[in-house]
Amino acid sequence: MNSRSILGVATLAGRIRLALVSVTLLAIAVVTAGALAIGYHYLHAQMQAHLRALASVTAAQSQAALLFQDRNAAHQVLRAIPEQEGVIVAELRDASGRAVARVVQPDQSLPGSLIRVVARESATEEVVVDGRRIGSVMLEGGGEPLLRALLGLLALDLLGALLTGGAVLVIERRLTRRITRPLTDLEAVIRSAHRDRDFSRRAPPCGIAEIEGLRTDFHALLDEIQRRDEDLSRTHAALKRLALRDTLTGLPNRAMFEQALLDALNAGSRGHARAGLLYFDIDSFKAVNDTLGHSTGDALLKAIASCLHERLPARAIPARIGGDEFVVLISPVDSEEELRTLAAELQRALHAPLRIGAHVFHPGLSIGFAVSSGMGTDADELINLADRAMYLSKNQRRSAGIRTRWEAARQSDEIPAGDVSTDADDLVKTVREAMLVEK
Repeated sequence: MNSRSILGVATLAGRIRLALVSVTLLAIAVVTAGALAIGYHYLHAQMQAHLRALASVTAAQSQAALLFQDRNAAHQVLRAIPEQEGVIVAELRDASGRAVARVVQPDQSLPGSLIRVVARESATEEVVVDGRRIGSVMLEGGGEPLLRALLGLLALDLLGALLTGGAVLVIERRLTRRITRPLTDLEAVIRSAHRDRDFSRRAPPCGIAEIEGLRTDFHALLDEIQRRDEDLSRTHAALKRLALRDTLTGLPNRAMFEQALLDALNAGSRGHARAGLLYFDIDSFKAVNDTLGHSTGDALLKAIASCLHERLPARAIPARIGGDEFVVLISPVDSEEELRTLAAELQRALHAPLRIGAHVFHPGLSIGFAVSSGMGTDADELINLADRAMYLSKNQRRSAGIRTRWEAARQSDEIPAGDVSTDADDLVKTVREAMLVEK
């Protein structure tokens, strides 16, 4: 935070500097005026006393000249007064008040003449011989000595003002740095939180109680914002995951699958690679729901989804797109034969006995597949091709009497059990689990 204005608004450092400089100049002006006034009265009194003493000495030296009315001797006495004494008018008078001798020395400068007009200094001393007054001495001082004394006093005062101003500037810089640095640090934290959305930055502690309180309260506010931002991010990530995942099986849903299919087809168009699609559903799945209940049907769907995770290659993306319908995207794929082989392996794996609750299932799958041409195949077209192939397979299997079979399980059966979770709040539970995973 510098002393320049920001957008026309004075900074704190500038305000502090202006206040300190103004107070300092005012104090210097008051002190200077007071010092000059006091110095003037003191110097004026001292010079008046000195002038009286000088007049007394001159009166003693002029006794003979006045006693014998010797004008030349009287002029010599007056001219003997040193010039540095600052006397500009010296006059000897006899007892009747007539001037016997007069010497005039004008001021050397105009300021001295002006000071003499304002502060006129004069002293008169009687000349007495054997107790008889024989005349008097009158001395008038000039303004030059007082001017020199005042100029010296003013020079000392200006030197003191310069030293005081320098000390004030040093104090002002330290003071403004001590006050503005914590505010500058706090401003940087606020800017980081506002512009960069970085709520982890903190300002260092300072020794000013008011700013420290502000810093502590703002840091507490940042902590609260940071916690809420993290909670919001986790919630957003969980909701995003739920938006792209099937809540029952945890597999990608239709939205996620369609985006993955578009990405695979676009990549295939650029690199002349092909994408393969398996489309299948569970034979007689409606009979499972109608006969054993939807909870058992849901458990069967979960078991098949778990099997897909275990059996499919790493590049495959399985998805549940609705009801008992599943798709598997494989990209890249070399040929239809690769898909046909994978479909047969998947059908054999899923047809293995699977225990769910009190029943053992032998799931039957009707699988169709399609391969893109690698030359800009449309996603809907590829899905429709695989869908028609799946229904063709289903008709053939139905004609052959192939369907999903189940029977009551016996205690001696050692068959892997499927997931039979049938919580009525399954969706809420899934949301919570997703949020915990994100944490």
